Amino acid sequence: MPRSLGQAGSFLFGLWMALAVLQPLGTSAQATTGGGVFPDLEAALHTSINDVRSAQGLRRLERDTLLDAVARAHAEDMAARRYLAHETPEGLTPPDRMKRGGASGFTLAGENVGTTSRLDPNREIVEAWMASTVHRDNVLAPAFNTTGIGVARSADGSFYYTQLYATRPR
Repeated sequence: MPRSLGQAGSFLFGLWMALAVLQPLGTSAQATTGGGVFPDLEAALHTSINDVRSAQGLRRLERDTLLDAVARAHAEDMAARRYLAHETPEGLTPPDRMKRGGASGFTLAGENVGTTSRLDPNREIVEAWMASTVHRDNVLAPAFNTTGIGVARSADGSFYYTQLYATRPR
């Protein structure tokens, strides 16, 4: 609590400066990524998964903006309604959601989902996926060449992840 008018003025000036400096940083990140809430986490997950694939001699996955939108919508839905599943409560599967999102032309598709409240959420998610046979199979499937990634956060602070894997004919 400020004890003098000078301290109060200094506090308010410092707060104003912090807001003035930080506000443009947040809006520019949002504007350059197509509106993703956690674009840095999504990009870092993409890099981590591609590093795992490269270490196994597999091709890197290319991100697809339509798949990103579908994955992000599913992550946001899971976070908002507090469930973790490949199928929505209404019964929509990953291919259903891809079709509704306008993502077509893929011959094969898979999906990994996860949630964590850890301080390093990407590391936790990648480690969990690699420890699970089914999730690991998606990460390391040689046929997949395209991906979409979405990260959302629930009201309690937990992160929800969706990564779609797909094969786009070359």
